[in-house]
Amino acid sequence: MDFTNIKCPVCDIEFKDGDDIVVCPECGTPHHRECYEKNNRCFFENKHNEGFSFGGDNASDTGTENSDTVICPRCKAENQKGMFYCGKCGFPLSAQTNNSYQNTNADTNTAFRGFMDPMAGVNPEEDMGEGVTAGEISKFVQNNTPYFIRVFNNIKNFNKGRFCFMAFLFSGGYLLYRKMYKLGGIITAIMLLLWTSELYIHYCTPAGQKMIELMNNYYISVTASANSAQAVNELMQSISSLDNISIFLLGLMYFSSIAQFALRIIIGIFSNRWYFKHCKTKISEIKKEGKDTDKELRAKGGVNTAIALSLFLVYLTIEFVPYFLTGGI
Repeated sequence: MDFTNIKCPVCDIEFKDGDDIVVCPECGTPHHRECYEKNNRCFFENKHNEGFSFGGDNASDTGTENSDTVICPRCKAENQKGMFYCGKCGFPLSAQTNNSYQNTNADTNTAFRGFMDPMAGVNPEEDMGEGVTAGEISKFVQNNTPYFIRVFNNIKNFNKGRFCFMAFLFSGGYLLYRKMYKLGGIITAIMLLLWTSELYIHYCTPAGQKMIELMNNYYISVTASANSAQAVNELMQSISSLDNISIFLLGLMYFSSIAQFALRIIIGIFSNRWYFKHCKTKISEIKKEGKDTDKELRAKGGVNTAIALSLFLVYLTIEFVPYFLTGGI
């Protein structure tokens, strides 16, 4: 069968001569092999029990020719052409819509508005749980709303979070920046305790000074000799010859460093879920107070830039003051 000028239901791009096409054995729908293997199933698998078959009156379901809709590849919801995000799950539809606009005379301003949609295609009246709407969350979040709306919608609909690199890098400071003061304060205190203990042992104890000396000797040995294994062996022998207190302090120092990294990973994984819960809790409290909801959402939401800058200065002080006090060792 000739599938030229028919669109793949996954990517909404027309088939061309020479394309590697896979045809569903159940309904006969053609797919680009790459698209089919990406989902590992037919795009219309959920319609197979209804007797769906490709062609005839069902051909319009594939999104070809004069269809005015784009089907989300994730949740299969229909969306109007021109939307850059799925109205149900918030999944980006740019690949489909951009292709559609290349083949039609649609208004480019509409495409631009879709791309800049602060709600990421999600209905402002969408219930996000606990009686809170997506529109209310948008007003509360304020900064980087499209990102958070998509992430929150995915958590609600698919229980899939997203790793937050800003939270990974700045740990408790990021949570405080997002006004999660209680959780952010606890994590910041833990991180500061771990960090300051590591720096104290490193710069202010005989064990730390001895370790610096051993590491300097190790680097000199490695530089002067090609036998790095021997240098490592000498380093381990030197460490094992230290007294028990020094070994304990060095172990504590490295444990602190590892614990900080592990905590950052955990924060990066769960921060968006924590923030989603925080938003719903705070918005529910604001609505119960019965005040000017919009005004309160903007006042109690958003970010706290001042606390972020203050923490940054504290971190710089803790990091560099010991370095200068010890003469840069």
